[in-house]
Amino acid sequence: MANVSYWRTFWVDSGETGLLPGHEHYWAMWGFGFLDVLAVTPGPLNSDEGDQILMVKDVRSEADSSGARRLYFTVRNTGPIRAIGYGLNFSFVSP
Repeated sequence: MANVSYWRTFWVDSGETGLLPGHEHYWAMWGFGFLDVLAVTPGPLNSDEGDQILMVKDVRSEADSSGARRLYFTVRNTGPIRAIGYGLNFSFVSP
């Protein structure tokens, strides 16, 4: 039977800039196995400035010669205003 796990982390800008429209953050994660199925979803923080719209793109998986695995992905602001912060929601399905 498969096991489902969840994990969440955050990025919040410490200044006034935020993640500007069209700008991107590059992320890497590790600690999963060959048969694991992974998903990541950005959750923008709300603000009174307007709609914040983010997307995950360029998802890539890598295995080195020792079998260690890494996942690389990009979070892009596709909205009309800066994103002041966001959560990254991960789900893992393991055999």
